Amino acid sequence: MPSDSPHGLLLTKSPSSSLLRLSLIGTALGFVCWAGAAKADPNESSRVFNALPPITVNAYREATTEGSGRYTAPVLTVGSKSAVSVMEIPHSVSVITQQRIGDQNLQSVEEALEQVTGVTVTPWNGATSQIRSRGYFLEPSYDGVPAFGGLNATQQYDLAMFDRVEVLRGPAGLFQGSGQPGGTVNFVRKRAPSEAQASAALTYGSWNNQRAELDVGAPLDTAGDLRGRIVVSGQDREFFYDGADAQKYFFYGTLDYDITPSTTLSFYAATQDSETSPFSGLPAYTDGRLLDVSRSTNPTPSWATYDTQMTTFGLEGAHYLSNGWTLKALVGHSQSDWYLNDAYPSTGVDPDTGNIARYTRRGWDDESRRESLDIFATGPFALLGRDHEATLGFNYERYSGETLYGAYSTVEDIPLGRPDLVPENSVRPYNRGWEYETEQQGIYSQLRLSPIDRLTVVIGGRLSNFTDSGRYVSPSPPTEWETSGRERDTFTPSGGLIYQISPQLVAYTSYADIFMPQSQTTVTGETLEPRVGKQVELGIKGQLNESQLQYSAAIFRTQDVNRAYRDLDNPGSFLAAGEVVVEGAEIEISGSPMANLNLTAGYTYLTSQYEVDQNRNGEQFSLFEPEHSLKLYGTYRPGGSPWRISTGMIANSAIDGTGEEGVREGSGYAIFNAQLGYDFTSHTSVALAVNNLTDRHYYARIGGMNSYNTYGDPRSVAVSLRARF
Repeated sequence: MPSDSPHGLLLTKSPSSSLLRLSLIGTALGFVCWAGAAKADPNESSRVFNALPPITVNAYREATTEGSGRYTAPVLTVGSKSAVSVMEIPHSVSVITQQRIGDQNLQSVEEALEQVTGVTVTPWNGATSQIRSRGYFLEPSYDGVPAFGGLNATQQYDLAMFDRVEVLRGPAGLFQGSGQPGGTVNFVRKRAPSEAQASAALTYGSWNNQRAELDVGAPLDTAGDLRGRIVVSGQDREFFYDGADAQKYFFYGTLDYDITPSTTLSFYAATQDSETSPFSGLPAYTDGRLLDVSRSTNPTPSWATYDTQMTTFGLEGAHYLSNGWTLKALVGHSQSDWYLNDAYPSTGVDPDTGNIARYTRRGWDDESRRESLDIFATGPFALLGRDHEATLGFNYERYSGETLYGAYSTVEDIPLGRPDLVPENSVRPYNRGWEYETEQQGIYSQLRLSPIDRLTVVIGGRLSNFTDSGRYVSPSPPTEWETSGRERDTFTPSGGLIYQISPQLVAYTSYADIFMPQSQTTVTGETLEPRVGKQVELGIKGQLNESQLQYSAAIFRTQDVNRAYRDLDNPGSFLAAGEVVVEGAEIEISGSPMANLNLTAGYTYLTSQYEVDQNRNGEQFSLFEPEHSLKLYGTYRPGGSPWRISTGMIANSAIDGTGEEGVREGSGYAIFNAQLGYDFTSHTSVALAVNNLTDRHYYARIGGMNSYNTYGDPRSVAVSLRARF
């Protein structure tokens, strides 16, 4: 049946929730107080504003990590719409700063997220990864604007585009809308600098990994009101598995313009073209065992290709009021075209003959578009003699596209190690097509109240609409649009309490929701209620060494309720009665405990199980995340010495994946990394990095009989040269 038009949706129902009413009423009071303050004395307001340096009113500039020299940021924008002190965020948060990116020579989003406490990065297809936290996939946002489903198994922009990567673990539905309850990754792009600056980096490493990066920015007029920045990078590399390589070319540019001292515009554009040899790991023997082969073994034919072209444009406008309020609007458009043509084993390897009984050849071409809009106001207000903060906003997102598929075909009896015997696939002519569209919008509100000294109460709510639909298109016979998920006026609450034990220590607790629409129907034909991720978290956060060192500890429990499972009494129908429970604890220390030393140390304990499920009660739910994970990294620069040394470790307990217990399992492992750097001058340095220092053999992923049994990277060496001008 065709769906109702997803366009022009309005939020018309009034929710009964007292939390949302309180949040909206409080926000309205904030606007009243703001309006009163704005009208009280225009001349006085002007004098107060003119006394402030214009740069201090920009929340993004306050949170910028570039030039800080730190592994921590005192304020973050994830989980909020303005820069908020890390101590005042009632959730577990982490950040990869610009200093950390440079010290460790991190080059991709996946490399950065692999270093974050509580985050697991799992190889996927050679060009992309699956990224999880607390049992679920992470959801992305860009400068705080959500991008539904835009992170996992999806090509990402080069890390050179971003000032920092912020991670909030746990549900974040208040600003995110629909999505997974694992958490949010906020990618914050670089801004044009107020003073001229330039930097360049060259890297050469194992497997002919060559990379160049250039970053130039400066004021473009004498007053400094118009500023620009350009970042470009290029990379050409091979992989440790045979016959595979990748090329990537990236460009990012931004123009920031101060229309007045209190009004700014920022326009940016990014484009990236990449071509990668796809790789889905190794098959297994047909008796279930892992292969006994070299890590360089590659079952994918050399003609296989994964090509992606991405382009993004965005415009951000902000107006800063003299009483501390900010009005902001962000509009974005992105498009992506990715083409896949490959062949993969569709069976295991016969241990007697060494043959793969069947290869499957496939291919498709996908073109997608994403439009986004986020408008909000945030700032302080006074009520009952105390100061508080409020945020009220609206965001909209439409993700749509079309996938054209070529015919699938098979090739039989290919010896392991001879993918060259698989003839090249012909994707065209396409034999079927699929058009898809996901649209969501929501009104959100958050209050940060200070009812008494030392206590902050954070309450918020979001009212969302969501529609997911698709249809077959040419070259298939066109069909009517079918709605696979549709939710109206879904309320997503969140709340937290933060108590300041001392100026350097707080305790907090929080509750957060996120919803995930479902397409299955009941025996009466009604679509199931959405799944709801509900998390309760309890923790502490503190600072030492004059706030140069941050530490935190938290315990959490997430319930994923309303999960669909089959209605055994009514075949073909489903019940929303399933439940998954995820529990765990995290500890993180990050920053500078002493002069010349920067470090990060994070430990995660995670368990998950099916609490209610007709077939899997009590079984483990998240198969790709370790129960125990320890991540360490630090850089020491002896005072007055041009040398620096960095060391790191990632240690994980065993990951089950989709293997067979007792037959195809991955063991725990610890990977050690080290770097030695030397500063020729204060602006030029060289570094030698060795990853997997002990050349540990391990599986980064355990998969099925035919694929996704993926070795971790062997030992690798890289030399990098960096210069600032």
